[in-house]
Formats: sequence, C-alpha cells, structure tokens
Amino acid sequence: MIVGINCGHTVSGSIGSGAVGYLKESDETRVIGYRLMDYLRSRGVTVVDCTNDYASTVSENLSRIVAMANAQPLDLFVSIHFNSGGGRGTEVFTYNAEKFKQAELVCENMAKLGFVNRGIKDGSNLYVVHRTNARAMLVEVCFVDTKSDVDLYNSVGADAIAKAIGDAIIGEKMEEELTMSQYEELKGLIANQSARVDVLQNEVYKLENPMIYNYIDSNMPEWAREAVQWCVDNGIVVGTGDGLNLDDMKLWTCVIIYRLAANLNK
Repeated sequence: MIVGINCGHTVSGSIGSGAVGYLKESDETRVIGYRLMDYLRSRGVTVVDCTNDYASTVSENLSRIVAMANAQPLDLFVSIHFNSGGGRGTEVFTYNAEKFKQAELVCENMAKLGFVNRGIKDGSNLYVVHRTNARAMLVEVCFVDTKSDVDLYNSVGADAIAKAIGDAIIGEKMEEELTMSQYEELKGLIANQSARVDVLQNEVYKLENPMIYNYIDSNMPEWAREAVQWCVDNGIVVGTGDGLNLDDMKLWTCVIIYRLAANLNK
C-alpha cells in the first residue's frame, strides 16, 4: 500500500499558516502528520511525504502538493488539517462525499477518542481532493478556536490521534479502551454473574443429588422434625427397613399436613 500524506498549509511564505486560535494549524498539521507517517511506516505502509513548507501564493502551495502526490502511484492521498469557526469535532472531506472505508473509520476512530463525529462531507471544491489522481480525503482533526476541542486534543495526545487516523488508513477499527470506572463496573458484573452461576450450580446439584432424611434426628432440619414426628405417629408417613426416605419436598408436605390438622382442631 502506498499512501501520500500532506501536512496542510505552509510554515513560511506570504500566504499564512492556516487557521489560528488556541493552536496554530500549520504547526499542528506537522505534529500529527509526521507522527502519522512514522506510524504507517511501522505498519509496513509505503509513505510519500507530500508536504509543502514554503509558497508565495495559495495556488503555488496547492499545485506543489498535488504535483508531489501525482508523481507517485498512490493508493490513497490524505491531507491533514485543523478547522476553525467555533464548531467541535472531526470531519472528513472526500470527492462527492464518497463514504469509503478509510474515511468512515477516521470519523469512528476519532469519536472513540472523544471527538464529535461530524461525518463525511463533500470536498469536491477542495483543490487537493479534486486534483489528485488517487482517491483522496482531507481530515479536519478538530477546531483550533474551540477550547473544549483543544483541551481534548492536548489531553488525548498526538500519538493517539496519529494512531487513530493511521489505523483508519490501514482499514482497522480502533479498539476502545476501558476507563477505570468501566473496568470496575465490568469486574462487578463478572463477579455478580459468577455468584449467580455458583447458586445455579448448587441448585442443579441439589436436584441431581437430593438430600434424603431417613431418621428424625439432628440431620433433619429443625423446622420439620415436629411435623414429621406427628405424621409418623399418625401413620401418615411410614418408614421401611431403610428408614423414612424423605426429601425436602416430602418434609414440606409433612409440615403442611401438620399445620392443616392443627388449624382444623382449633
């Protein structure tokens, strides 16, 4: 797989450096872009750097980027940018808003890091999306003029963001990491389910191996002894040579008969 990565805008020249707010776009595109390149190379991807650091005009900057991209047989071209305008989250621009796998995964993976998923949008009017020969996507990582986005960006860190985009390019969904509270909740659920399984196993054991009471002694539950003795005395329960052969259900039956008889005699 051959992927062209462009760190958006320039760092010098007369055309500016993109959006400016709590962050400076051209600086951050290079932070994310070059870590993204390193990550992709570590995963065996051939990476072409399509970054242009100096231009005297916007047209010159864009044409140089596209020329670098089209000079290589790229499978995918990715331009890294940051947004402005007071919004929140990540969005991806593709030609005619095409929803191909890598573009969708960028949004999904970034959402797992906490960024709002703004979805895939039509980038047909964007020079680098329209003019590159390869399938292209322009990624707006977050908003440089929205404090909550910038705080999240700084908290998550460039490595995690580069990995989220890199995994999407490779076609992989990022595994969602559990927070400590989620981990503790999961542990509690597992413990609860284990306790339920233990109870069920005990009940199954009782069904398969019922307790048998042959004599009115300390082995028989105290709550049943008087009732069983009454049933024996009145010939309702008759033992054999092996004893009374009473299980729990028969004990309860003796208790019920005993109590009914007691109420009838009142």
